Amino acid sequence: GLICGAITSQYLLEKSRVVFQAKSERNYHIFYEMLAGLPSQQRQRYCLQGAETYYYLNQGGNCEIPGKDDAEDFRRLLNTMEVLNFSVDEQNSIFRILSSVLHLGNVYFEKYETDCQEVATVVSATEIRTVAELLQVSPEGLQKAITFKVTETQREKIFTPLTVESAVDARDAIAKTLYSLLFAWLTDRINKLVYPRQEALSIAILDIYGFEDLNFNSFEQLCINYANEYLQFFFNRIVFQEEQEEYLREQIEWKEIPFSDNQPCIDLISQKPYGILRILDDQSCFPQATDHTFLQKCHYHHGTNPLYTKPKMPLPEFTIKHYAGKVTYQVHKFLDKNYDQVRQDVLDLFISSRTKVVANLFFGHAQVMARQRSLIRRSSTRTRRYKAPTVAARFQQSLLELVEKMERSVGVCPCFSPPLPQEPGLFEADVVRTQLRYSGILETIRIRKEGFPIRIPFLVFIDRCPGAAGWALPSQRGETTEFAGVLEAAFGLDSWPHPCSQLFLKEQLYQALESKRARAHHLAALTLQRYARTFFIKRRFRSLRRKIILLQSRARGYLARQRYRRMRHTLIKFRSLVHIYVNRRRYLKVRDQHGKWSIPVLRRQELTRREVVDVTQLEIPAELMGLLEAAAGERVPHRHRSQPLVPPPTAPDPQLTLPLDINDYPMAKYVRGHFQEPAFGMLTAPLKAPLTRLDEELCHEALSLFQLILRFMGDPGLGGPQETLFGNYIVQKGLSVPGLRDELLAQAANQVWRNTNVNNEERGWLLLATCLSAFPPSAAFDKYLLKFVSDYAFAGYKPVCQRKLMHAMAHSQLGAAAARTFPPSLLEWTANRQQASMALDLHCFNGVGSVALGRGAGEACAHHQCLAVGRGLAEGWRGWSVAMKAGAQWAELAGHDYVLDLVSDLE
Repeated sequence: GLICGAITSQYLLEKSRVVFQAKSERNYHIFYEMLAGLPSQQRQRYCLQGAETYYYLNQGGNCEIPGKDDAEDFRRLLNTMEVLNFSVDEQNSIFRILSSVLHLGNVYFEKYETDCQEVATVVSATEIRTVAELLQVSPEGLQKAITFKVTETQREKIFTPLTVESAVDARDAIAKTLYSLLFAWLTDRINKLVYPRQEALSIAILDIYGFEDLNFNSFEQLCINYANEYLQFFFNRIVFQEEQEEYLREQIEWKEIPFSDNQPCIDLISQKPYGILRILDDQSCFPQATDHTFLQKCHYHHGTNPLYTKPKMPLPEFTIKHYAGKVTYQVHKFLDKNYDQVRQDVLDLFISSRTKVVANLFFGHAQVMARQRSLIRRSSTRTRRYKAPTVAARFQQSLLELVEKMERSVGVCPCFSPPLPQEPGLFEADVVRTQLRYSGILETIRIRKEGFPIRIPFLVFIDRCPGAAGWALPSQRGETTEFAGVLEAAFGLDSWPHPCSQLFLKEQLYQALESKRARAHHLAALTLQRYARTFFIKRRFRSLRRKIILLQSRARGYLARQRYRRMRHTLIKFRSLVHIYVNRRRYLKVRDQHGKWSIPVLRRQELTRREVVDVTQLEIPAELMGLLEAAAGERVPHRHRSQPLVPPPTAPDPQLTLPLDINDYPMAKYVRGHFQEPAFGMLTAPLKAPLTRLDEELCHEALSLFQLILRFMGDPGLGGPQETLFGNYIVQKGLSVPGLRDELLAQAANQVWRNTNVNNEERGWLLLATCLSAFPPSAAFDKYLLKFVSDYAFAGYKPVCQRKLMHAMAHSQLGAAAARTFPPSLLEWTANRQQASMALDLHCFNGVGSVALGRGAGEACAHHQCLAVGRGLAEGWRGWSVAMKAGAQWAELAGHDYVLDLVSDLE
């Protein structure tokens, strides 16, 4: 025959296998095949490692199956996807979802005591961020979804923290939902591609393992064994009916054949109103119900049932006597597995995903839940939490539909699973015997054996036995021949009344042919009428459906245009507010540059705007407090309204270009490898431990340094000379203790990342640029910091910080000393604040004068060195010097020292 298509109906009952496996058991094969078959580049994209590193895959301790090549199976899967026209984006989305399920299993929790209760907190947010990046959702929203329970009222949403056990359940529920929705989407997608285009004869294949009795039997095993119990009842009934009909058709005396009727066991599990599954559904309706109350109700209603056994000790379990043997079920999480509903906040989170497949999966599931709620809301009461069909109810309905299809079928052929080695010629009697008993075949054989198991057709019997001896059949009905006597003598049928009429009456069918032909003609006429009526009904239905679809499209188009106009109007208003804010800031900056406002007023407004939290209570060193009090009495020089000196442009240095591999050094990679905790972002409270890994003697200095950074960036009373003095004190810490330099730069970068206050962030970038003017980062940190500055620098600080970092990297390659001796001068602070160049008057002793230009201490040094070489001193920094005169005081340095250290020394 021709295979014209296939339809797959999925009953994914064992979703718990995604998050839990018994000993020597594997998860679903796709996870191991994906880890073994994905190329290394894609594995890095999805942040995947070996199967042993994932909690969802290593519980059973059996990550490999002898004789199974996971990589080869994965290549076959990819070929199948290409044949079924799965696009590259869809394949990537599938692998993203599967990878996110694995990463979710590695999200661990710890107890955190707050308000006299223990709640769950995530140990490390790395896996949360990885899952959020894979699924394109908010990491904060994902973390709230697994650590908080959302209760919606008419006024607000209430977030209730979960315990560690509840957080683990929430995490596992999201993983099972992702896998089940992806499985259903794949099934539906394949059905649409291979669905048969016309009605034809079909063969159905039911993939069910059979009766299960494991070390730990839960809700899934109860449903599976109930299905097998029901199928066994169906097989017994079919076999029994076929035997009875055959005997009646042959007019053989019927004797009652006893068989094991498992209807009482089916009633124990599913009969209304007190079947075990019915009790479970009732308990799922009440918010105060628990697994213990469910077990007590089962004991109460079935304690005297011979098929039901209560435990002798007060254990959370019960035992059922099935047709294949006794099974003990543990009731742990029966209610949760039966309820199995996705919370609304989880739906909203994943519907907002920027990945199309993920958003569509949860949007479709949300629509199904909405339809179910609308149907059930009319009959539900206020005391019930249950708003959708339970897993048990859906499973029973699916089982009834399956049995109806089997009843309409011509025959059923049960199959066996091969033994584990799967080698030819190997027959394991115990395995076959167990499968025969669990599948009910032994009971079927016993029923057949009780009757007449040997069935020889009449004509075949005549050909084989009496036809060879030349015996003749009776010519007329009721007439006897020697044939009957031979049978009586040969087979001992003398005691049977009329053996020919009892054993061989199939030939009577010939007499009913005429009546059958008449019934066939009548049936053909009725069939023709039915097909004609069906044709007209379908044509009228198609016409009505086209009109309805046209009306729906017009209505949806009108609503979409209305919604678009509202969104466009709202967007225009929002953009106007943003433009007002930006233009106002630009206007204030221009007026500040032209000196039309006084400095004290502007500084006071900036200081007030940069305050995020109250940092004035943070402790600062006594020596710094004395310096600040002394600087508070100094007078700020008056700014004249003359035009500032604009230095001539300097030629760009072709050697200062970004490294070619700069994209391989994201800040997130440095955080994962060098930070103590993989967390990066603005903090509003003092640190409890340094960001990077430091020696114990430097930890206290690092914590005090972070408090100074918080106060420098957010103190509203800090300005003028005090601000410069405060910043230089921070920089001096880095100059005096080289081991703190990377920690200082990392703390400054941490405070400007995702800073919610623009003015506060600007002070952080000013501090970072000033630190880079005094000392560079280490070789292990410089490229990461350069990548961070190049991508996220605030306003004009990007070229400033880039130039300082690249100069430091170039000097480190030449072997020159990188760190300054003194913190930056007032000139450097002014240049960094305005992102401008610096100009110094340079006079030689022969009377020649020039202007030295530079944007940092390193560039000023390089300019003087090139000037000295250009005047005939070809040995670099040897043989020449630079001196500075301030009044009657002279300061002198060597060629390899920093020029601006002279200014800082004099200041």
